[in-house]
Amino acid sequence: MNPLRFLWGFLLLALIAFADEQTDCNPLNKTCPADPALGTEHTWWLNSTLDDSLWDMATGTPEYTSDGAEFSIKTENGSTLLESNFYIFFGVMEAHVKMAKGAGIISSVILQSDDLDEIDWEWVGYNTSGVQSDFFGKGNTTTSDRGGNHAVSNADTEFHNYTTYWDQDRLEWWIDGDLVRTVNYSEPLTVYGKNYPQTPCRVKVSCWPVGLASQSIGNIEWGGGLVNWTNLPFTMEVQKIRVKDFHTAKEYTYSGHTGSYDSINVISGNSTAKTEIEKTPAKSLSDKWDDLGTGAHIGVYVGAAVAGALAIAGLVWYCIRQRRKGRLERALAEGDENSSATELDALKKQWRQSDWNASYTPLKQ
Repeated sequence: MNPLRFLWGFLLLALIAFADEQTDCNPLNKTCPADPALGTEHTWWLNSTLDDSLWDMATGTPEYTSDGAEFSIKTENGSTLLESNFYIFFGVMEAHVKMAKGAGIISSVILQSDDLDEIDWEWVGYNTSGVQSDFFGKGNTTTSDRGGNHAVSNADTEFHNYTTYWDQDRLEWWIDGDLVRTVNYSEPLTVYGKNYPQTPCRVKVSCWPVGLASQSIGNIEWGGGLVNWTNLPFTMEVQKIRVKDFHTAKEYTYSGHTGSYDSINVISGNSTAKTEIEKTPAKSLSDKWDDLGTGAHIGVYVGAAVAGALAIAGLVWYCIRQRRKGRLERALAEGDENSSATELDALKKQWRQSDWNASYTPLKQ
């Protein structure tokens, strides 16, 4: 293996991991720019390129199929990360997913805030019959007792609906319409609200390797061992994502540095995301045709019929003319003994007249 290539891959992975645990601006430490709100509800079918004003592919390149988007690790130490450019402040996130299969490979769909509140769906690649739910408050990873394990049959070969419901009182995880877990705001698991996710979050979809020698033993064991890179590619598929923001806001800002939900300012107005989603798409030719009235349709049909008839008549005339020319030329070239002089003269005269009539106008007497 090229040592420089390995070093670059390791550094890239380290940067990705660091970026996942940090933010451009943590509002617990300083005043940060406003978070643009979704401010509405929308479903994205991932069978075509996503709007880059709403979504950002931070790493990797998805492949779009009729079934959905494929997020694939194709090279050693590779990864994929899709991030929304909008935030929701409490709401619903629904993802229809096929997990990536392979020891040491993690598929994830999460909600994460600027101050590192987090709500997770995670699939470990060695277990194709389950999914894990988890949450974090303010990036607190000192304990590992917040996770849940849930049975899902054929998680790698069938799309399942994984939905998160999130408000200021409770967190719910649903699988194919069944409630599988609830965490309340005030309970020991959240340290009575201190570690409860409660700040504006954006959506992140990722497929990444945890089974690396550089990772801790705990992480490697969690992922099911080291990645076997001879099994590339590792592919996670996402059919569609539905996101609902519980506020119809333009943006969200933090007042102070507590990171509590009552410190979040909901700025009213239409969000740029909502405007982009609701803008009128460019009309196709079929749409423009449908917009024409019945009279216009009839006019187009009549015009097309006339043009077609003229084209056919012209083609017939051309063929007859060419046939007559051919007969004369053959007779002249072969000295056709079966043609009488009278017939030959008649053909010559007809030929001349057909050419002259098209180009010569006699002078008036």
